Amino acid sequence: MTARHRWTGAAAAGLLLGVLVGVPSGAVQATPPSWGAPGVGDPLFPTLGNGGFDVTHYDLTMRYDAASRTVAARTRVAARATQELTRFDLDFDGNTVTGVRVGGAAARWSRDGDELVVTPPRPVHRGAPFAVTVTYAADPRAAHDCAPLNAPTTSGWLPTPDGFVVAGQPSCARSVFPGSDHPSDKATYTFRLTAPRALTAVANGTLVSRRTTGDDTTWTYVEAAPMATELAQLAVGEYTVVTQRGPGGVVQRDVLPTTLADELRPDLSVTTGQLAWLGDRLGRYPFGEYGILAAPAEFHFALETQTLTLVSAGMLRFTPRPYWAPVLAHELAHQWFGDLVSPARWSDVWLNEGHATYYEAAYADSAGYASFTDRMRTAYRNGDSWRAQYGAPAAPRADDLFNDDVYDGGALVLYALHEKVGAATFQRIERAWLARYANGSAGTAQFVTLASQVAGRDLGGFLHAWLYGTTTPPMPGHPDWTS
Repeated sequence: MTARHRWTGAAAAGLLLGVLVGVPSGAVQATPPSWGAPGVGDPLFPTLGNGGFDVTHYDLTMRYDAASRTVAARTRVAARATQELTRFDLDFDGNTVTGVRVGGAAARWSRDGDELVVTPPRPVHRGAPFAVTVTYAADPRAAHDCAPLNAPTTSGWLPTPDGFVVAGQPSCARSVFPGSDHPSDKATYTFRLTAPRALTAVANGTLVSRRTTGDDTTWTYVEAAPMATELAQLAVGEYTVVTQRGPGGVVQRDVLPTTLADELRPDLSVTTGQLAWLGDRLGRYPFGEYGILAAPAEFHFALETQTLTLVSAGMLRFTPRPYWAPVLAHELAHQWFGDLVSPARWSDVWLNEGHATYYEAAYADSAGYASFTDRMRTAYRNGDSWRAQYGAPAAPRADDLFNDDVYDGGALVLYALHEKVGAATFQRIERAWLARYANGSAGTAQFVTLASQVAGRDLGGFLHAWLYGTTTPPMPGHPDWTS
């Protein structure tokens, strides 16, 4: 996400209430062994994700009513139990639940804050596959307080004049569909979106069918690569879809407001070159499709939703190319760092944003927009003040997750590693990271270990100082730099 890139002004302007199982009201009970935990234990967001099972597939069915601007939805979550389960949670915020079924049979359910608490009609045994289906109604215009204070949006639904898009990072996918809303629990997806035939529905992945019946069209997409919930994208509106073949056979799919398609289409030709540029450095683009969803709505961020980056059409229209082209490179870099390899926990987000910022800055330099070295030196100059204000790059706070020291400070860590080991070894580290943890999640400790293995020397002390120190360490090769 480029939450830092706010293009305004000059730029463009554990414990649960016992009543759920019959314990007298007021008595608080420790979670029994057969209850799935309400979270995966992320220190920054303890209730995100769910314990007791691993999700394998999401099947989202949604029907958009243009007259009421509401959505009738059904989500089927397929999972495998990692323990005996007599009760479990799904992350789900807002919306109006009308029914829950487990294994095809009606299940008891209740809402507990941002958790949907489900009691299946019979226990789910450890190792067994099972599915839970939730039917609900949603209003994309309704506000949900589902994100940290400095997150770019506080609701996963973003209404547009003729429909909606979604933005789930870091904790707002749960306001769009029920699931295990943590990047450590990735799954595959099927999206079935029905809308009036005059509108277009899009989602992550590959369009596998489009069927019109009467006044409505149903669009079905499949994302076969494992994906974190925060990266899901589904949108409905008056769009024109432009496709072409990109480098290595990648299907480039741009989704543009129909009234702006002719204006925006030439700008997005930049993606072809960026795919080739990043592919030369990181290896083959990891998915089958890629493109830009330019939404006709005002929001001041871009988001790396898997295979289909979300931006505001206004960013492309009202900011200069030297601004928005590097932003697009940033989001494309996230397809490798953040999407292909997701963070094990949210304090590892520097691995997403530091890498995306590093390659954004390198791309801007290669295109003649801005000096890479100058940006790194500026980040170094600000390093001590950022660490004092925000914490070290690998130790952000939940209420200030997307801060300068995660973005440019994270990029500075990578630049220090580059200067320490040399360009060739640095590239081997990057490619080894992507190969080893592809389609999964990994954290800071794994990155330090892998870097040391590839470099053939212990980099633990060096990287620990850069990632967790209260002051900025000396920059290798630049003794004149001061912070």
